[in-house]
Amino acid sequence: MSKTIATKAKLLVVKSVQQFIDEIGGLKMLPGKTRFYRGHGDYKYRLLPGVYRHRSLINNEYELINEAVIRCPGEFPRSCTFFEVLVRLQHYGLPTRLLDLTSNAFAALFFACSEKARTMGEVIVLDVPDNEIKYYNSDTIAVVANLARRKRDFDLASLSNDFKDFNNEEEIGRLVHDVREDKPGFRELVVKEHLRRVFCVKAKLDNARIARQDGAFLLFGIDGKKQQCAEIPGSWIVRGPGVKRLVFSDKDRIKVQLEQFGISERTLFPELDRQTKCIVERFKER
Repeated sequence: MSKTIATKAKLLVVKSVQQFIDEIGGLKMLPGKTRFYRGHGDYKYRLLPGVYRHRSLINNEYELINEAVIRCPGEFPRSCTFFEVLVRLQHYGLPTRLLDLTSNAFAALFFACSEKARTMGEVIVLDVPDNEIKYYNSDTIAVVANLARRKRDFDLASLSNDFKDFNNEEEIGRLVHDVREDKPGFRELVVKEHLRRVFCVKAKLDNARIARQDGAFLLFGIDGKKQQCAEIPGSWIVRGPGVKRLVFSDKDRIKVQLEQFGISERTLFPELDRQTKCIVERFKER
């Protein structure tokens, strides 16, 4: 999906915040959908979660998670669900099967302009069907998140298509066992097709950065085999007239304009290390 659309779409180079507002303001949204944005600093970036960006990462997905947890156990209290573990790991830069989104168009624009000054950034607009949006405590999200614990050779094609037989498979029994660590009352009702899909997830706003950035996540299932990532439905991606992609070249100028709207590193990243960096930069400019 994303690779095909990105290849064929024309580029519309946006050079100001006002032009950005005009462009996204003209994108109509159908009833029954919710709009999200994804901003990244390189328009060649594919819509893939970090753990699928290198073969060795997806081959050792659960080992990556375990290594992080055993080294910083205080960051992962027992009350954390496995999905919340993934969110925290994503927050600290570990590649996971999550991809960050925001419901704040200006925040997405900031991320599109915040890195790789010599490379055009991009904001992607996604209108996600409301029935594909789940909350952090959804049973479906618990199941799909726990795909991270499956072995690298996990393959849906080797498992029965019959609903009852599928749920009696040994591999699915292991998946249910892991889900029950978070949800002891979870019933053995895993829907095979859910494992092949991408869901939009509204996380708890107990993380200051997620709250400031109006954050949400895409949670990726698998495309049959665990080593292959599920794809975002092409119908979620919204393009302007002429199938245009919104890309940005004058990043520094746009960031200065965004500050007038209260969008900056200082407002989007509340952690002390980012705040002290902003303070130092402000005094350097005096």
